Amino acid sequence: MVVPDARGCGPETGGGLTAVPTAQITRGHSRLLAIETPTALGHTSTLTIVDAANAPHRLNATLLRQEVMARLDDHPMLRQSLVEVPFNLDRPWWRDHPGFDLNYHLRHIAVPDPDDPDSLAELVARIHSRPLDRGRPLWELYLISGLADGRAALLFKMHLAALAASTGNSLCAGLISDSPDLLGGPADELRNWMPAPGPSLHDIGTRAWLNALVDPMRTLATVPRTLNSVPGLRSVLNPALALMNQRSQRSIVIAEQSGITPRTSFNGRIGPHRRWAGAELDLRRIADVRARFGVSTVDVLTAVCGGALRWWLLQHDELPRESLKALVPLSVTDPEAIEGIAGAVVSLSTNLHRIPERLAIVHEQIGEAVARHGAMTAAEIRGIGGGTPLLGIVASRLLERSPLADRLMPPFNTTITSVPGSKEPQYALGAEVTGIYPVLGVVDGMGLHIGAISVGDRLCLSLVSDREQIPDLSDLAARLVDEFELLEQATPTTRLRAS
Repeated sequence: MVVPDARGCGPETGGGLTAVPTAQITRGHSRLLAIETPTALGHTSTLTIVDAANAPHRLNATLLRQEVMARLDDHPMLRQSLVEVPFNLDRPWWRDHPGFDLNYHLRHIAVPDPDDPDSLAELVARIHSRPLDRGRPLWELYLISGLADGRAALLFKMHLAALAASTGNSLCAGLISDSPDLLGGPADELRNWMPAPGPSLHDIGTRAWLNALVDPMRTLATVPRTLNSVPGLRSVLNPALALMNQRSQRSIVIAEQSGITPRTSFNGRIGPHRRWAGAELDLRRIADVRARFGVSTVDVLTAVCGGALRWWLLQHDELPRESLKALVPLSVTDPEAIEGIAGAVVSLSTNLHRIPERLAIVHEQIGEAVARHGAMTAAEIRGIGGGTPLLGIVASRLLERSPLADRLMPPFNTTITSVPGSKEPQYALGAEVTGIYPVLGVVDGMGLHIGAISVGDRLCLSLVSDREQIPDLSDLAARLVDEFELLEQATPTTRLRAS
C-alpha cells in the first residue's frame, strides 16, 4: 500500500480518487475570469454559522479535513486549476492540479475577540477582500472558532468561474446536509489520487487555431483581453476596451424604470478592501406582512432595503431627488432568460417617505416582470444550484451578460439578491446550521451588494460594501430590521388593496 504524503496525494490505486479529463473553459465562464480586476474580484463566499457547543463532535482541523476528503470525488472542481493560453489568445483550460495540496485550501482560525460583535465581520471582510491564487484550484475553506455562545463558522470562498463550471455542486453545498451524521473518517486519509495530464502546448495551439478558423468574430473578441494583458495599456485603453467588449446579446433586464439613475457615495470607483455586516428577519413575521399587504417576500425585502438606504442617505446628507434603483435577480420560466435567471431594474422609491407607498411601487414593478416572464416556484428555485451557493450561481449567470462584465458603470445603484433555502434543519460537520450568509461581490459603480437566504424560520441578510464608501455598514444592516418593524406597523395603501 502506498501511503499518501501530507497533501493527501499519491499514486492512484484501485478504489482511489478519480481524475477529471482536461477541458477548455466555456466562453461564458471565461468571461467571469476576464471581468476580474485588482479591485473587483471574481469570487463569492458563503458564511455558515453552526451551533458548535451542542455538536456531537468537536469541530477542529482534523474533522474538517476528513469531511472534505470524503467529498472530493463528488466535487472534482476542487482539484482543478487553470492553464492560461499565452497572450490570452484563446480561452484558458481546466486541468487536474499537479501536486494538489488540500492543506493549503483548508484553514482553521479563531476570531480575535469573541465578545466583540464586529470581530467576525472584520475577519470575514478581510478574507473576502483577498484574491484567490490563479495558480491553484480556485477555492478556500475556513473553519472559524471562538464565536460567542459556543458557535463556530465555515467560510467557503470560490471563484465564480469554478462555481459555474461545477453547476452549483460546490463543497459548501456538500458539507451541508439534513443529517448530523459525518461522512469522513481516518480511512479517507489513505485514499490516493493521481492527476490526469494537462493540455500540451500542441493541444493549446491547435485548439486556438481551430477556434480562430471556425469563429473569427469570436476571436476578434479576444483582442481586448490580449491588450489588457499588456502591462501599462489597461489604464490607457480601458474605455475603448470596454466598448470593444460589448457584443450583441439579449439584455438581462426584463423590467426597468425610466429616468435618471442618481450617483451616490457608494457608486464610484471601488478600492481593494471590503466591509461585511449581517442581520436577520423572522420569516413568520414576514409571512404576516405578505398576507396583510398581498405581496411577496422579494417585494418586502426590496422595499425594506429601499427604506434603509433612504435613511442612510439622509444620515449622510446626500439623498438625491431621483429614486435609487436596484438590480433584483428573479428566477423565471422564460426560455430566453439566462438559464432561468433574469434581472429587473427596480425603482426603490427612496424619494418617498411612507414605506407602504414604496412597497406598492416595488410590488407593481416586480409583479409586471414576473407576469411577463413567468415565475418559478420556491422548490424549483432551490433546485437550480443544488444547494446554498445558488446566490453565487445567480451572480455568475447575470455577470456573464451584464454591463458589469464590460466594466461599464451599471444603470443601477445596488443589487438585491435573494433565494429560498431549506425549511428543514440543516447540519454542517455534524453541528446544526443557525445561519447562512452570502458574501457577494461589488464592482466599480456598485459598491454595495445585499444578499439574503432563508434558513428555517429566519431570513439571513448579508451586506457587502467597499470599505471606504460605507464605513458604517453595520448601522445600515441594523436599519434593515428597523425598517421592517416600521412596515409591520403600517397600513396597506389603497394602491395595494386594489392589486
